[in-house]
Amino acid sequence: MVYTQDINAMMVRNFGLRRPSGTLQGVDNRPIYLPGDRATIFGGATNAYVFTNVKEGHTFNTTLQVTKNWKDGSMLQIGYNYLDAQDAASIDAEISSDAYDRNPANIENSNVPVLAPSLYGNKHRIVGAGSKRFRYGRFGTTISIFSEYVKGGRFSYTYSGDINNDGSPLNDLIYIPTDGEIDQMNFSGDGTAQAAQKAGLKAYIAQDEYLSANRGDYAEKYAALSPWYSRWDVRILEDFYLPNNNTVQLSIDILNIGNLINSDWGVRQYATYTGLAQPLAVAVTDGVPTYSFDTAQNATFFKDFGLSSRWQLQLGLRYIF
Repeated sequence: MVYTQDINAMMVRNFGLRRPSGTLQGVDNRPIYLPGDRATIFGGATNAYVFTNVKEGHTFNTTLQVTKNWKDGSMLQIGYNYLDAQDAASIDAEISSDAYDRNPANIENSNVPVLAPSLYGNKHRIVGAGSKRFRYGRFGTTISIFSEYVKGGRFSYTYSGDINNDGSPLNDLIYIPTDGEIDQMNFSGDGTAQAAQKAGLKAYIAQDEYLSANRGDYAEKYAALSPWYSRWDVRILEDFYLPNNNTVQLSIDILNIGNLINSDWGVRQYATYTGLAQPLAVAVTDGVPTYSFDTAQNATFFKDFGLSSRWQLQLGLRYIF
């Protein structure tokens, strides 16, 4: 069990901003930055990104593990890990403006830190490992299995567009409207296009576990989680014992063997690769937002077919003397 507390954590602020003095019109009535909210010392329209220190942030990490060993070298191990990591900014960029843009902001004031779950680390992780050794004459075989079940993959729902005029088109957490509020929102296009977008957004929210449970409120920073995923790896070691007490060892590693057996197994699902899911676009004119929703969106998560979701085979040969 480990607990850590941040003393001087990092957060990028925009020193080109004062406090927001405007209010967005419509169902999402968040504070917005007006032209007069720009700090004139930086030219009035300039974003000034500065790395600063904050005290918000802590991590609690605990692991439970059970292991059984046998005299013949066989082993069975099962473990569970729980992680609660929270911070003010999960910075994943080396450029200050990117670190600011990608950090979901406080609804009330983008420069005020919000303690929220970290983008990194898995909340729940169950792991298992086992091995069995067989010896027969001048040969030996060891079969090992490693498995994990993981719940993690945090992400935030943000607008595609700078709804509060804080200088970032990525960091504004969305307001999750009810069906009745969607009917009041202004969408792009003609009447037919607007009706289709409203219907599509209603269906999208309804199918999403997090969004449907938080209607009428703002999405929380990194509060949404990707689905559980599992992975099984197998290793087979074949030992050939030579008369001079040397050994030739052949190894076969099958990574994500479930995907070898069935193409639907071992496949991970994501809502986004960046930590920011942006199902709804927005443009603001004189404090009035106009929304855009791609009606082709009908599911939050998509299957990833990269290396982490594919089975892989490794062969190895070793001479032991």
